[in-house]
Formats: sequence, C-alpha cells, structure tokens
Amino acid sequence: MKNVAIKLYMMMIRVLGFVFGRFPVQQKVVMLISFPENPGAILREMEKSHFMPETIVFYDPRLNVDGMARNFMRSLPKTNGNLIRLMFHLSTAKVVVTDNYFPELAAVKWRDSMECVQIWHANGALKKFGWEDKAAQKRSDSDKKRFQAVYKTFSKVVIGSYEMGELFKRSFLVDDSRLLKMGVPRTDYYFDEATLAQNKRAGLAKYAIQDKKVLLYAPTFRDEELAEAKLHLDVAAMKIAFGKEYKLLLKLHPSMLADLPKKDDDFCVYVEKETELEALLPMVDVLITDYSSIPFEFAFFEKPMIFFAYDLEAYDASRGLADGYLEQIPGPLCKTTAEVVTAIQNPAMDTEAVREFSARWNKYSDGESSKRFVAFLQEEMERE
Repeated sequence: MKNVAIKLYMMMIRVLGFVFGRFPVQQKVVMLISFPENPGAILREMEKSHFMPETIVFYDPRLNVDGMARNFMRSLPKTNGNLIRLMFHLSTAKVVVTDNYFPELAAVKWRDSMECVQIWHANGALKKFGWEDKAAQKRSDSDKKRFQAVYKTFSKVVIGSYEMGELFKRSFLVDDSRLLKMGVPRTDYYFDEATLAQNKRAGLAKYAIQDKKVLLYAPTFRDEELAEAKLHLDVAAMKIAFGKEYKLLLKLHPSMLADLPKKDDDFCVYVEKETELEALLPMVDVLITDYSSIPFEFAFFEKPMIFFAYDLEAYDASRGLADGYLEQIPGPLCKTTAEVVTAIQNPAMDTEAVREFSARWNKYSDGESSKRFVAFLQEEMERE
C-alpha cells in the first residue's frame, strides 16, 4: 500500500509540475524547510539587509515557526491541503531554498532562470546520508531513481567546510561546481557573544539550574524507534553519580514522532524535542551524544563531548557511519552508562583535538555566512 500511495503522490505532483511549469517565473523566494535554524538566520539577515522580496516558506507542520515571521514573508505548513500552492510556488519561484530531501522538487520544471539551493540542516555529519545511506541503497529501483531526480535539482549546495563538500558530492551526486563555500548560516549565532550570554542566563533560569553544571544528552533518531521514544541512558545511575554536581537535560531528535514522558525530578530535566538546540548549548558543560551533528556546533565552545554509541555496530550496519567515525570524534566512545559515568568523572578532554575538529568542519563559518548567502540571493534575483 505504501508503494502505491507514493506512486500516486508522485503522479499527482508531476501533473501539477507540468501545469505550473507553463506559468512565468516570478521574482520571489520560496523556502521548503524541515528545521528552523538555517532559514531563520537567513530571514533575519534579509530583513537586516533590507532585502525583502516576496518570500513564501513551506514548513514541516511539526515546527514552531512563530519566531521566523517577517513582514515580507508568508508561511504555510507543508500539508496535503497546501499541495497545489506548494507546487505552484515551487514551479514559479526565481530561487528555491531547501534544507532537506523533498520529493516534490523532482516534479518541478526547472528553467535556466531558476535556482534550487540546498542549505542542508547541519554543518557536519557523523553518519551516512543521501545516496550513501545504507538504508537508501536497499530501496527499490524506482525509489533510487526518485532520489537521484531530487539530487539533480540542487543547482547549488552551501557548505561550511571542505570535508562537508566532499560528503555532499558523494551523498547528493554533485560536483565541485555546485558547491558554495560560504559557511553555514546557523553558525553565525556562535559568534554573537551577547546573545550567547543572554540565552545562557535564560536557559539556566527556565530549567531552574543554580550552582550546578549541566549535562546534555541529545541522541540522534533511530528509524525503528521513530514512533516510540526509548531512553538507553540509565538516568537513575547518572543521578547517583552526579546528582549533587550536575543537572541532566534530556532532548530527543525533533524527527521523533513521540517525546519522552515528562517526570518531575530534581536531577533530570525533560526538554521538549522541538526546543531549538541553540537555546540549550550555551549553558551546557558536557555534551553526551552519538552520531548526531550537534558536536559540530558544540565544538565552538571547546567543551567536553562524550559519544554514547551503545549500538555502534548495528547502526553502522543499518544506516552507515561516516568513514573514520572512531578517528573523527573528539571525545571518548562509550557503549554503556557505566562508561559514560567514568568518562565524566575522569574528563580527559583534549582541547586541541576539539579545536582542530571545529576548525576542520567549520572552516568557512566565521560569523558572516548569512550575509554572504543573502548577497548571493540578491545576485540571483537580479540575474536575467
């Protein structure tokens, strides 16, 4: 049934793409997004730079986009009810900006005057994605053909480092000519000392943290656990070890369909999975994660990271880890809660390793990435 539904959906959007592809291209920007950070940074800079073309944002309905609102933009949830609007605007926009894989892009009739810019939603990767994802390679030939059709729509791909560019070339089947070496817009935030300090104070007050250090456990999602939240870190054991010195924040990946059940506890705080990462990181002293992209941003703070990869072999077999994962991570690998406890009690953080990790993966991200991207947008909107 699922395959039939996909075929019917693709047939429908191809018909809409064919019809709307006959309409003239308009001077507007369309954003198709699943995460708020990069689009939010770009929209703020557009307003700041007084570059305010008609902008339509189609967003994942799970997102809270209230903070992204601007006078020059409209926002619409990406739902079946808005499908005709979506295909019309995608088919007639001068520039389309996207931060993920969306099958609708493959149904658009792309003309020479149009651009589709992939800004992605992370500035680094510790797991395979796109064409390199092992799960993708197990899909049907028709699925693979659809993946490739979407990748071909990316006329430009924004990168924050040479390493990420190499990953995009393999994951999206693009060449060097399509890479924009301008840095990742969402990382501009980490160069704003005043805002970082303000968010740290606000976070500590919100979660009632006083005179304690902060641990953040933020794992990535597992395909088989999307519908049911499971916690593999033993919170009781962590509380015994660190209850007097630390507060533990637990945050699931926003792609999870269900959140963790909230519990009142003087040690553990259950953070809503939709909470923006940038609101949390300034107050975090130690990050506990696995194959997530969070380390690439947390590296700006030059603080300890622990990689709780309890299912390392299984995850590598199903999705695939980045080549050289064990050599790349700038912190200890742990497979049990006991090992996590030991790592925190005996922090042997190599600060230089974290600095090198950040410098390598954030090479083009210097606090001016949003400005460069908006300048690029202006040039594209003026191009004949």
